[in-house]
Amino acid sequence: MEFNGLLTATVFLPLTGAVLIALFLKSAVVIRRFSLLIGLIQLILTIVVFTSYDESQGAPQFQLIDKLSNWIPVESFRVEYFLGVDGLSAPLVLLTGVLGLVSILASWGNSYRVKEYFFWLLALQTGVMGVFTSLDFIEFFLFWELELIPMFFLIAVWGSGRKEYSAMKFLIFTFLGSAFMLIGILIIHYSIHPHTFDMTLIPEAIKNTTLLLPPMVVFFLLFVGFAVKLPVWPLHT
Repeated sequence: MEFNGLLTATVFLPLTGAVLIALFLKSAVVIRRFSLLIGLIQLILTIVVFTSYDESQGAPQFQLIDKLSNWIPVESFRVEYFLGVDGLSAPLVLLTGVLGLVSILASWGNSYRVKEYFFWLLALQTGVMGVFTSLDFIEFFLFWELELIPMFFLIAVWGSGRKEYSAMKFLIFTFLGSAFMLIGILIIHYSIHPHTFDMTLIPEAIKNTTLLLPPMVVFFLLFVGFAVKLPVWPLHT
């Protein structure tokens, strides 16, 4: 077990704040201020993550590791709690912290169902942060799906225009994309030996592996999933 703790705090701080809002806070003014505090603390944590990443030659590619190997200890479907950052994800973590705080400030004037709004906004932050730090494919998939729930409610309740239609269309499109992505992930998992969802091991393991389906099919499945999620036209309108 390797556990730094910084990334876990960065990922789950917003969700913890959301739960505290749901359970204990009632005043709209207090909820706004508390959400701002959470956003500020998370921004500080993301700055620490970004500045702690060692770019020097010879430094490990993945750093600030939080890893629990037996998170889901099923032998044929072993899923790890595995967080880490590399040179690509560290800036995205910082950007998520900045945008999270900006989103809270931009929502300051919202007076409609304030408690639920900031609950979903903070929960969304955890989903996004988890996507950028997950190094286990299933954990990555779960965080990406976690984003759908807050996004659905934020669009359906606080959106504009045909908001209910837009929220449902968003949900259907992204669920379809998720199905393609999950199939691709499972094909890779059951093709390589030993079976693993560890993103740090898959690139090397797949080089000497014959996939259960042709590589272009697997690429297509993953591409459709990511293209819908990103979103990329014309797979998402």
